[in-house]
Amino acid sequence: MLRRPRPSALLMVFASACLGACATTTSQSGRTQFVVPKQVGAAYSEIELQAMLSLAPDSACAAKIADKACEAAVTFRRQVQQIGSRLGRAARDMRGELGRPVPYFQVMVPAKEEQGTLSSAGGTVVVFDGLRSLDFQEPALAFVVAREMGHVLAEHHEENSATSLMMSAAITLALPMANLLRGAAAVSTTAATATATTSVAATAATTAASVAGTRVLKSLYRPEQLREADMLALRLMVRAGWTPMEVADALQAAAPRLKEEGWMEELLVSKQRLDQITMGPPWLLPSTVAAAGSSTVAAVD
Repeated sequence: MLRRPRPSALLMVFASACLGACATTTSQSGRTQFVVPKQVGAAYSEIELQAMLSLAPDSACAAKIADKACEAAVTFRRQVQQIGSRLGRAARDMRGELGRPVPYFQVMVPAKEEQGTLSSAGGTVVVFDGLRSLDFQEPALAFVVAREMGHVLAEHHEENSATSLMMSAAITLALPMANLLRGAAAVSTTAATATATTSVAATAATTAASVAGTRVLKSLYRPEQLREADMLALRLMVRAGWTPMEVADALQAAAPRLKEEGWMEELLVSKQRLDQITMGPPWLLPSTVAAAGSSTVAAVD
């Protein structure tokens, strides 16, 4: 009688196959990245994005209630999609400069109460309807969209997927918990119950350890990912017609409504970076940003 392979074994096989196809590449800032193939990164990050969307609470407009608030939601969605189209054209214009493929960006505004943005390697950018309450001026709203595009263009999703798969494979191979549980289960009254209990417990332990380890690893390079996304966002913004000063001023106007937690905390870090760039001497404007706007100022990295 053939036995069905355990989920942990299937995960190890899948992770090993994906990791075997992984490669190292150089990020926009010159650091080395370990990334999965494009197709794997697109599938993995899309599943993760859809899972996060399903967990986010719906807003009142999700039920299509015809009131003033929902009219504002429709207006906000159109504004975001227009901004996304403008930035998407700028990204396609930068294909030669980036030296890597540029996906077709699709910007979505789901009726969710969350205040934040998401994206996937395939080019999906999500702007939660909850951001309406922050009353962003257009340059600030465009920047948060451009920053998600920056994560996509910098292959951060492929990097995150590689980290997740690497940790899953490592934990599955190295975690001794499964053997310990199997030994303890041997004293159970029935072999069938022992096997089922062992399988569930081992899978749960492996998953928990994998998630925890992945979070630790991602936190190590997250600050550098944010910096790369910010700089790519600025290049997109300038190419699309906004200036760094316009973005900095718009974020400054929104600052009193931002909290130092979660997604907003990262946006405040981006704001501080923009302040440093725009308040410094003009000749210190990053050359890639200056070149995107055909600046006549002698810029240096």
